[in-house]
Amino acid sequence: MIKALIVGVSEYTLGAGCKNLPLYLNDIQAMKKALISGLAVKESNVLVLGENKVVNIDDFISTFNGVINSVDTSDTFIFYFSGHGAELNSENYLVLSNKPVSTNEVISLIDRLPCKNKIVIIDACHSGNKNVTLESPLNLQATADQFVGHGCAIFASCAIDETSGFNYSRNMSRYTCILYDALTNPYLIRNGKKSLEEIKQYVDRLADISNKSIMNKQHNAFRSSIVGTISFEVEEYKPYTTQKIYKETERYIIYSVKPVHANVKRISLEVILRFPFSKEDISDIAEEIKKDALSYEVYDNKISEERWKGKPNNIIFTYYGYSETDMINHTYAFRSTWVDSQQDKDHWYRLSDKSSVINDVWIEEYSNYSFMRKFISDNTADDVELTEATRNCMYEMILSAEKFLGYYREYINRTITEDTFTNSIKPLLTKIRELFLEQSDFSIPSKDLHKWSEGYSSLAATIDEFVVIYDPSSKRDSKNRKQLMDIAIKRYNDCLERVKELDIEFANRFDD
Repeated sequence: MIKALIVGVSEYTLGAGCKNLPLYLNDIQAMKKALISGLAVKESNVLVLGENKVVNIDDFISTFNGVINSVDTSDTFIFYFSGHGAELNSENYLVLSNKPVSTNEVISLIDRLPCKNKIVIIDACHSGNKNVTLESPLNLQATADQFVGHGCAIFASCAIDETSGFNYSRNMSRYTCILYDALTNPYLIRNGKKSLEEIKQYVDRLADISNKSIMNKQHNAFRSSIVGTISFEVEEYKPYTTQKIYKETERYIIYSVKPVHANVKRISLEVILRFPFSKEDISDIAEEIKKDALSYEVYDNKISEERWKGKPNNIIFTYYGYSETDMINHTYAFRSTWVDSQQDKDHWYRLSDKSSVINDVWIEEYSNYSFMRKFISDNTADDVELTEATRNCMYEMILSAEKFLGYYREYINRTITEDTFTNSIKPLLTKIRELFLEQSDFSIPSKDLHKWSEGYSSLAATIDEFVVIYDPSSKRDSKNRKQLMDIAIKRYNDCLERVKELDIEFANRFDD
């Protein structure tokens, strides 16, 4: 559940030098609307302070304490402030109607809340204080679901030496306008969710565009201790379900059927053979399978289904092994390909010393099948040992990735130069690559642990992309590196969400 405190200060009693800000009343109204319509926050969970234009220190403290005391461990807490900001000795202050309060103190209180994640948004002059420190929620003894998506993030409207301006055409603060557009943009929704990272990227793009057309530029900042990102469920989502096909006969079992449609309708089957077979036998089995498989309707999504439904499959790829373990490890004894008369058979039926075309079916025998099967059997890890080794290695890798992203955010925030950033991450690049190689050398997971281990392997490869992008020997320029990092960060967050789900499945299976 999301709970929010929105604070807007429009009138001041501090005397000369602190002008009233009548437009800030529009800010808090817009932010309330953005949270309700854009993030599906219940109106009853949004508390607004400042609708009477005045926010005194006593009212702020009592309201703030009341809200944070109502926050539960499973909640997301959002704090938004719009008003004057002040800078003294490189420290930022939020200026209330009768007294300033230290931004660091407010953020520190919020950061220590027991809720799983916190978001602080400050639209005020001098708000981007690089000296803010946030506690990392990464616990190397915990499971991924206990730290992925947990932590604190801070959005600031400008650098500590800059002032925040207004969008007079919309009668709001410029940064709040940008936030409103980002939060309410329906095109950021994926699978019924909006991610904090994508909202942040949208804000950055709009801010860059705005800065190109104005004199008083303000460079927004983003800092975070959140491992991965926060995914807000904003609308009901029913994922597309691919049809499952499983069939048993006296000679074989159709273990899986997957769509691989492209410019023609194609499917891929995995088949467990009950007895030893020759190439000629496989040709006969492939022909038997084809009779039903021509009409198999399996799709990844609705668009593909609408395009191909009712049409026969043009190409059928089939992979054959002798056990479920073969299917899981993709260790096959044979593979076959059948294509219809509309396809280029010279292309699909290329011959070698290991392949043949028998009864219009291309068949290849894997000569290393027995060796690979024995190798996997001899090198399958103990579940407990592999689980412990994976967690120890991967959590260190995640910790290094988060430190890397911390430096990267400061580089993007313009508080450090590119040279400072690249020098700071050198030991992290070395550490990440060492851990990646360590992970890639783990023993083969058992059948029960295969999917879980595969999820962490994908995460390891994604984190290693940071190393590839910022490899000192590469010829990429700064712009290209940033573009690649946007893609890599998205993949990183997706992989973290995946391992979180796998950890939950793993724990439930263990409990059962």
